[in-house]
Amino acid sequence: MFRVITSSSRALTQRVVRSTLTVARAESSTDAEAGSVASGNDAFSKKERAEETRWIRRHDAEQIAKYRTEHPAGGQSARSASTQSTPQQRLAALEAEKRKIDQEIADLKRQQR
Repeated sequence: MFRVITSSSRALTQRVVRSTLTVARAESSTDAEAGSVASGNDAFSKKERAEETRWIRRHDAEQIAKYRTEHPAGGQSARSASTQSTPQQRLAALEAEKRKIDQEIADLKRQQR
């Protein structure tokens, strides 16, 4: 059942085990940025980090602009938007909202007949 390990097969086994351990040791790094450009503290690394930050900010600004064009009111109703304006503007917004509600009530009453 057991093989007899000769001196030649023992040497081969040791070489295989050593090479496997060396590869495993080389691949198991605990530092997430080890070997990356951002891992250093030289001028090139700082410039690379600054470029990444600038790209992220530009990308975020584009996403915000896209959202604002798709949602022009910003999801605010007339009532919440009117709290940030003058009393005349607030009154006009509330009256417009009241007319809209009155119209919906009239439509619902017509549907019930």
